[in-house]
Amino acid sequence: MTSLKQVQSKSRKQCSVIFCFCAFIFVPLLIGSIIYQSRGIKIPTIFSSINATFSFGNVTNSPTKIIATIPHIPSESFICDKRNIRRFPVSSTTPTNDSFDVYRKSSLEKYCDIVPIPRYNWSSPKSYTENDIAFIIFTAAAFFHTRTTAARDTWVSRITNYYFLSATPYPYLPITVVPGAGEDKLSNMKKLFYGLQIIYKQQMNLSPDKQQKWFYIAGCDTFILPHHLLKRLHGLDYRQPIRIGGHWGQYICPGPNGTKFEVEFPSGGAGFFFSKKLLEILQPHLTNYVENVWPHNSEISDVALSCLSHQLGVPLTKQVGFWAHSPAFTLNENGRAKFLKEPEPNDFHYIKPDEMYALDEFYIYQHMDRLINDQNWIEFTQFMRHFVASHYELLRKKRRECTLPTIEAEVKLNKMINKIA
Repeated sequence: MTSLKQVQSKSRKQCSVIFCFCAFIFVPLLIGSIIYQSRGIKIPTIFSSINATFSFGNVTNSPTKIIATIPHIPSESFICDKRNIRRFPVSSTTPTNDSFDVYRKSSLEKYCDIVPIPRYNWSSPKSYTENDIAFIIFTAAAFFHTRTTAARDTWVSRITNYYFLSATPYPYLPITVVPGAGEDKLSNMKKLFYGLQIIYKQQMNLSPDKQQKWFYIAGCDTFILPHHLLKRLHGLDYRQPIRIGGHWGQYICPGPNGTKFEVEFPSGGAGFFFSKKLLEILQPHLTNYVENVWPHNSEISDVALSCLSHQLGVPLTKQVGFWAHSPAFTLNENGRAKFLKEPEPNDFHYIKPDEMYALDEFYIYQHMDRLINDQNWIEFTQFMRHFVASHYELLRKKRRECTLPTIEAEVKLNKMINKIA
């Protein structure tokens, strides 16, 4: 029979082996981490990754707390810091302006001196997810190959629910056709008011758990940052009639029996939200309003919808971060202090296709910076997998729709030699 002393001796030997093993594994890692960070190299450690905590008796020692005492090295912005270095080798012996380092200098770095550059403290939207929103985007046939494709290739490529409203079908874009609306500026009224009826019917054909809770209206030349935009819905109830926007103005609306009244309307360029409940109560009034109330020579559909909503007793809920112009124009119009006061803009308007691609790339890197600097590896991983999946989905679409240039005739070697001679 084993004595108590033998058990205690055996237990001490096992503890010694375990302690030595842990010291052999973790001490070099800790020392290596300290050396790397003291040299200004920021690396995610095994401690910060698993947030391990070891307890000895009544004392709890967390390696993450130990490492946190090391002097902090400011984390960089991938685009805005260390601007004079070449980050990636040129991918071809033939120089190209599309290479990252060339494009970074010519198209991306300018935003570092214009827009807010938050680096830390990312917080996810709390009340709603991207899947709770349906984006309603005005477009026209003249813009299918320019603005609309640029929007589809950038921020829309990572959106679950969206409607492109136009009077013209097109096989390479998921157009929600509004019959007879036309394709000029005056068509905006019919596209919006009749389009909302089409969208409502489509929503009602879905099961309640698949229906969207909020709808966001914008133009195809509006660049949107959905991960910022969703935060403007925090604490709001989609089961109540609500409309939300910014960059607002005043307008005198036509009222009943020749009367008039003033409303505050959110800029349609910057875009605005309305709740599922408001979409529901608008339905009985949409056709009559566009056909009999609103002037037929007016295309300002965003104002018209605000006038109708106000008549139904739904005021404007104002929020920050809605910008109705490009970043450079917004900075000049509002001044640096006002523009930078809100670090997470929702959108920019009047964005040409080339700038749509540049803004999307810039803000993708900015979002990655914040997740990395916060060591938020779970959300970083989710974001990157979503981005990669949407990227390859987009490539499959581009492969089907693109027509490559005609291949030129073969160049004959003898002709080249004769010319040289």
